[in-house]
Amino acid sequence: MSSGGDTAHYRFHSVALKRQTPAADSTPVRRAVAAFVSPLESSPQAVLRRAVAGLLFVYAGALLLEGTVSGNGVSPLAILMMAVCVAIWQEWGGRSVRDWGLVLVCFLGYAAGANALPDIGMDVHFTPQIDAERFLFFGHLPTIWLQQHLHHGTGPLEVFSILMYLSHFVVPGLLASLIWLYWPGRGFGDLLFGILLVSLLGEITFFLAPTAPPWMASDVGYIPHVDHVIRQGLYDLGLDSVADRKDAAGSYNLVAAVPSLHAAWPVIGLLVIRKHGLPHWLFGAQALQALGVAFAVVYAGEHYAVDVLAGVIYALVAWWILGRLLALGQAHMEKRRQTA
Repeated sequence: MSSGGDTAHYRFHSVALKRQTPAADSTPVRRAVAAFVSPLESSPQAVLRRAVAGLLFVYAGALLLEGTVSGNGVSPLAILMMAVCVAIWQEWGGRSVRDWGLVLVCFLGYAAGANALPDIGMDVHFTPQIDAERFLFFGHLPTIWLQQHLHHGTGPLEVFSILMYLSHFVVPGLLASLIWLYWPGRGFGDLLFGILLVSLLGEITFFLAPTAPPWMASDVGYIPHVDHVIRQGLYDLGLDSVADRKDAAGSYNLVAAVPSLHAAWPVIGLLVIRKHGLPHWLFGAQALQALGVAFAVVYAGEHYAVDVLAGVIYALVAWWILGRLLALGQAHMEKRRQTA
């Protein structure tokens, strides 16, 4: 009897173990999926950050594939981008990787793909900006007028214009660093996503409707002579290696006049400072930089005044879109919490 009972007891446990095996095997998978997805609901900005990281991961994968297929070998830059994207998605490395990792990947992505867009044969637009400028300014072109009255070779005004032109590449990072260090949680994400969104809108415009700056329109005879103030000033200051790349084909996108991202980025900064109640002195400093950049790019022949106006409009549109995305994300999360 005991032998039969032991046999039945053994068979029962064998069946139970067999039935439990799939559940035991699937637990690690479920845990891995949960760990990969769970941070997604932390905040609307976390959702947006992970979405951008996911898109940049796919973009980096495309760059890696393109380089491999074309025979250029495996791209370490693309691999680094993909690794950082995974870290951002998983929220590894704390606040530093979460916030600055996305900045790094965006920068690397822009550097890697600056000349990757195909040429779809769109004509470069020269005259629409000129016509709009003359309509708004009673037949005058502000760049021509300013250079005729103020430009007499490289002097303090030209050095100021060079500094303002270059501040476009420095001030956003400086502002982001100040916010990150002294006012955490008060605008870093809005600044990053705002600049990223307005830049994306700008790049789409540059791709579909390339536009020439005043100096280029002058070089081909559409408008009177415009001096290359920035380039010549760099030469006069002894920065020949930098000057050689300025206005040179292949160095960067030369037909990206409308909208002026030089004008758009400071507007995003002003909107972030205002929204999050940051110090008045910071708002004043950003406003002065915005005005200085607007003057410099028009005076130096880098942009028409209407390009600057378009940059401001693009910044406002991008800010509105960002606000809507964050509001929709917040509403979706609140709804999920209520139904949970």
